[in-house]
Amino acid sequence: MTILLAGVGCLALASVIGGATGFGTALVATPLMLLIGMDVTTVVVVNLVAGLITRVAVAVRMREHMNRSRVRLLCAGSVPGALAGAMLLAYLPKHLLEPAAGAAVMLCGVWLAIPYRIERAEPHRMTQAATGVVGGFMTSTTSLGGPPPVLLMQRARVPPPTFIADLAGYFVVTNAFALVFLFAKGAMPQAGVWTVLPLFVLAAMLGNAVGLRIARRMSTAIFRSVVIALVIAAGAVALIPT
Repeated sequence: MTILLAGVGCLALASVIGGATGFGTALVATPLMLLIGMDVTTVVVVNLVAGLITRVAVAVRMREHMNRSRVRLLCAGSVPGALAGAMLLAYLPKHLLEPAAGAAVMLCGVWLAIPYRIERAEPHRMTQAATGVVGGFMTSTTSLGGPPPVLLMQRARVPPPTFIADLAGYFVVTNAFALVFLFAKGAMPQAGVWTVLPLFVLAAMLGNAVGLRIARRMSTAIFRSVVIALVIAAGAVALIPT
């Protein structure tokens, strides 16, 4: 129980960052929760539930900024990706999942940091759908499904409000299906989690509200820098053996 309560604190902190950037909650919370001793299945389920509830609120509040076409394509790919991840989770070596995800996250961050002069352009529809597949797979296996669509939209120079709104729509659909697939496969967290789950959700909602207030005060340049730093740092932490 002590570990679970410590996990609530980790999620609250991560949710402030996630609210400010639109995606960082699971990236920050996952390695922190694993470091304090929570098991992988519990971390994945808690992140998915908290992310689903908080992103619904954000999607409704910021719906006027949402690019619905992009969100539909990302979600069309994320659902089969999440299903594949849930089906393969039992066969994947758990001790390699987190380091592999951390390495992938770091590569995303480094790629984002590379300067380029291409004018902002909407990615191809197939690229958006394929990005959703990768994100869905990573969501079911490690709950780190944010980096693929983040990379896609950051390279396209999507404005912060649309960035946050589109990710919210993506996470609502992806997290919901990932939870259904995981439960169907019997990937259940430890029993004690259910009694503490409302605290996790409350911590996520409060942290997310604080983060959204911070986001409104950030310029586009600062927002992009924070996103890149967050991706690289979270990937580095995920590489630390637990």
